[in-house]
Amino acid sequence: MLVRCLFRRVLRGVPTWILVVGVLVILAYVGWYNFLRMPTGGTLQSHSYIDRPIYSYWVNDNWGGNLGPYGGKTTCCWSFSGDTAEVVWILSISKAQQEQGMEQERHSVTLPMPERTREDHYLHVHFLPDNRVELVWSPSFSSPLAERMERGYPRIMGQPTRKEA
Repeated sequence: MLVRCLFRRVLRGVPTWILVVGVLVILAYVGWYNFLRMPTGGTLQSHSYIDRPIYSYWVNDNWGGNLGPYGGKTTCCWSFSGDTAEVVWILSISKAQQEQGMEQERHSVTLPMPERTREDHYLHVHFLPDNRVELVWSPSFSSPLAERMERGYPRIMGQPTRKEA
């Protein structure tokens, strides 16, 4: 009751057409913000096809966690913008390797940000042999590159390939 009274007093002198335009502008902005603009947030979904653990990695300064050999991990919730993605990762070493004088390896690569649709919420980061990285957006946990990667790098999760068994 009090709100209605205050609302009437404040808006008493405002012409109706201005109120209608104001409401339409607000509704248009809410519609654009919720339904038309491209989302900037997302989840990092990582996939490792290498035999060394990854101590830590980042995509455009968004931390993706660590990965075991041939492992995968998910971290949420990050903001991704821009036309490029800088992927930085550190390969881990064991205590025995450290005692032998081996040092951690830090790598980075700048790639074009893959095409994205409104439904895409997961940025899949594929770490490949020879310090290569591939990125792809997906609307689900499963990567569109998964089938191709499993054919090209069949030694997943430490399991021998059919040829070796």
